[in-house]
Amino acid sequence: MIRFIGKLTQFGRKLSFNLLPASLISFLIVGSLGVGVHLAVLKSTLALITHQFMYANLTALVFAATFNYVLNNESTFSHNGLTGRHAILGYFIYMGVTSLGMVISLYISTHVYSYGLTPVPAALCGIVAGSMWNYFMSYTFVWKLLFKSSAQKVDTTIANK
Repeated sequence: MIRFIGKLTQFGRKLSFNLLPASLISFLIVGSLGVGVHLAVLKSTLALITHQFMYANLTALVFAATFNYVLNNESTFSHNGLTGRHAILGYFIYMGVTSLGMVISLYISTHVYSYGLTPVPAALCGIVAGSMWNYFMSYTFVWKLLFKSSAQKVDTTIANK
């Protein structure tokens, strides 16, 4: 899966004449896979647990965000990949940072759903709205910030040996 994302990212760079950063293209690829997870969880939750769109969509948002975090850590930001307790801390920071994107997504999708759209198009409207916020915030506050502190710790460990 990681190699496939890498190949698609290289293809996306060529298509964009190298104007878009690889991390953005990879993030969008992972996000599109996350859309599949989101829609699968949404439909399953609506069918099996609750018929209330807002709660089913919130459940799907959390599942998709978790999926995206794990896959982005392994592919998009693999050069800054977080491991051990940094990965756990990164997950909580990621969920905190992307929570505003989730609120935006939940608000828009619920609003659109209330106008009579079916669950899938309504959810897609919300997903699009929250995506760019999530990219810029997660890149800045999760991988960039935590990788620096993790790299500094490694540097001092190597220097002390």
